[in-house]
Amino acid sequence: MIEKEPDKKIIEKIIFLFNKKKYLEALDLSDKITNEYPNSILINNITGVIHTELKNYTLAKNLFNKVVNLNPKYNDGFYNLANIYNKLGEEDNAIKNYEKVIELDKSYYKAYNNLGNIFRKRNLNKKALEYYILTLNINPNYIRGYYNLAGVLQHYIFDEKNKYINKFFLYLLEKKIIVRPNAIATNVINGLFLNTNLKDNFSLVENNIYPKNLNKIIEGLNDNKLLLQFMKVCPIPNYYFEKNFIKIRNEILNQIYNLNFEKIYLKFLVALSSQCFLNEYVYTETDEEIFKVNKINERIRSNFNTNEINDLEILILSCYAPLYSFDWCKKLNPSNELEEIFILQYKNHIKEKKHIQKIRTVKEINDSISIKVKNQYEENPYPRWTNLGLSIEPRNIKEVIEEINLDIDLKKINFSKNVEILIAGCGTGQHAITTASKYKNAEIFALDLSFNSLAYAKRKAEELNCKNINFIQGDLLDLRKLNKKFDIIESVGVLHHMADPLLGLETLTDCLNEDSLMLIGLYSEQARKNIANIRQVINNLKIKTTKKNIINFRKNIFENNNPKWESIKYSPDFYSTSGVRDLLFHVQEHRFTIQKIREYIKKLKLFFLGFEDTNVIANFKKSYNEPTDLYNLNKWESFEKNNSRIFSGMYQFWCKKN
Repeated sequence: MIEKEPDKKIIEKIIFLFNKKKYLEALDLSDKITNEYPNSILINNITGVIHTELKNYTLAKNLFNKVVNLNPKYNDGFYNLANIYNKLGEEDNAIKNYEKVIELDKSYYKAYNNLGNIFRKRNLNKKALEYYILTLNINPNYIRGYYNLAGVLQHYIFDEKNKYINKFFLYLLEKKIIVRPNAIATNVINGLFLNTNLKDNFSLVENNIYPKNLNKIIEGLNDNKLLLQFMKVCPIPNYYFEKNFIKIRNEILNQIYNLNFEKIYLKFLVALSSQCFLNEYVYTETDEEIFKVNKINERIRSNFNTNEINDLEILILSCYAPLYSFDWCKKLNPSNELEEIFILQYKNHIKEKKHIQKIRTVKEINDSISIKVKNQYEENPYPRWTNLGLSIEPRNIKEVIEEINLDIDLKKINFSKNVEILIAGCGTGQHAITTASKYKNAEIFALDLSFNSLAYAKRKAEELNCKNINFIQGDLLDLRKLNKKFDIIESVGVLHHMADPLLGLETLTDCLNEDSLMLIGLYSEQARKNIANIRQVINNLKIKTTKKNIINFRKNIFENNNPKWESIKYSPDFYSTSGVRDLLFHVQEHRFTIQKIREYIKKLKLFFLGFEDTNVIANFKKSYNEPTDLYNLNKWESFEKNNSRIFSGMYQFWCKKN
């Protein structure tokens, strides 16, 4: 009698070849075994998985159907069959089979995760979120589940109580490479209000006898792990939080000024100090506060040699100015309680200054506008950030581009084996590091005007173990001096800050290889009408760009409640000094229309390949669902007229040489 299943060692050998990505060898062996064991569930299933990797989806589907017919309770077979239906675009069949998997095994977390992916693709974000929460409740260590949760949270506002969600928010904020905290900030704020006692704590701050409640308030805030972590990773974009933090900061200052050193303040002050540093001390200060800060600073300086300094004195000062700005800090030997803030506000600053000495320069900058822009970002590197959303694993260039759904035949394009990518205008490194994590066998060249921005970027790249980036200081206009051509050029949020954006785009185009792609990001005239109005007011009032003026003007916006300016309060950039400066006080800003983009593309003989933002594209498809509509700028122009804020995150589009 012929056995139904082959020897275990044969199965292991096929799996070994598969794991080594030797798919053809694995297939050859599995086909031979199939002849001997035609009804082997394991062999048919493994062969189907191999065909899936080789993109022979129809063959794989037939094999998985055979598997589940041989054993209607074999959940791996149903799971693999569901995956194939998903790849073939037969989503209803995929859903049916994932549900069958769950019926057979309620703990099969990958089935919940993939159902979440389908519903997210269909823009059913609430349902997707529910499935991701189920996934992570079953397997709290499933990293892809967290990436998917973070993805859906960036396009869906969570607004109801949930006893599980806050622990997942905390995980996302603690990990450095899953998501940018400000991308999910609104949902974290909702989670804090809905699922913790934060509102009760803040209500005590608003009470007339508030100072008497200080210790009780601090106790409550100290117990709120999510809040404290949130404060340490990004400027919190909410004025209600800000007003309360300002009031609490002031009262703790009063207590420490009067030598009342309550240990209970330590934990919260570390978080508040981090928050103030990340928002670059954008909070307003009274003259009385400034006086007390100066007095405490004098007290520390005079007591420095007698070891009579309390950690709380140092911490409260670090809530008003960075530690590196105090002359005594270089002599400080921090305690364990101070170490976190000492690294954030002093050691990192010293590292960045050392990095500046080693950054390569293209040539001295001559363009007058470029010099002004450089000076702005030397004074206020933008943005100051902590965590980032990086790719789980790098992929080859064609796999990445294929996902973007561009108007291009990738079979006709031959990219270099070792891809060279230029990030023109890399700022503090978020874009360059994200790109470096995305592409396999890629070398990144990250150019920026500002040494301080580049030093920040270089420090963060080291922190995240990102080794394939070359940081270069210089003007985009001088790119030809590098004598290099690139496979991909990405320049987002840069050209509109140049004296002549067309000249900048022409320079980038000249630095493209044949068969090369370019990603460009430009401000939209329609989406930034409110910002243009505010910038005009600033110009009319002739407000000089100083930190004090930026903070005072920002305060006026909050207090005047002008309905025309209301939307600006929801911009994450409005909650940090460099953000407000970049948003409203930038030395140079152009805004574009789709008509202007069309003119630039035509003049430089470029070919429009499509927009980048998947959320924007999903909304566009609700109105225009023909495949070619995605690449028709006339249709996009019409769409923007009816959806004026759709490009609030910039026009981000791909193009290539025609």
